[in-house]
Amino acid sequence: MAAKNIDNTLDGSGVYNTKIPGYDDAADIQQALRLYHYGTSTIPANLSEVAQASIAGHLKAIQTELDALEALGYGAAYQTTAPTGVSDGYIWVDSDSDPVNIASAVAFYSDTEPTTGITLGSLWVDSDSSPLTIYVWDGTSWRAIGS
Repeated sequence: MAAKNIDNTLDGSGVYNTKIPGYDDAADIQQALRLYHYGTSTIPANLSEVAQASIAGHLKAIQTELDALEALGYGAAYQTTAPTGVSDGYIWVDSDSDPVNIASAVAFYSDTEPTTGITLGSLWVDSDSSPLTIYVWDGTSWRAIGS
């Protein structure tokens, strides 16, 4: 079956070189769908054989990125019990607390210590320091991170 690529090139030189049948090709819908989905008329035996530049390859790449994001454990929960086994950056709001208080951390980039708009956990990057120094507000004073 003569096929051209979905990006309208014959040699696969375009961005997406997934093959599609031409209008004058015999109507073999199964082969056409395999070409469209896998970039070849042969169905891959496993994920490692999926062509990167195919619809299936792009879906595989998206799934890989999603798996990596989930592995980071970043996110938030609004529930009564504290979550366990989560990575740094995860935010938990206790739904049983009354009232529910959420303090937003704020970051500042300036050459002087911020005095307004700061909350517990606010970050300040001293723009005059070299190398740049990052401080965190502990409720009383700015503390350099890592010292």
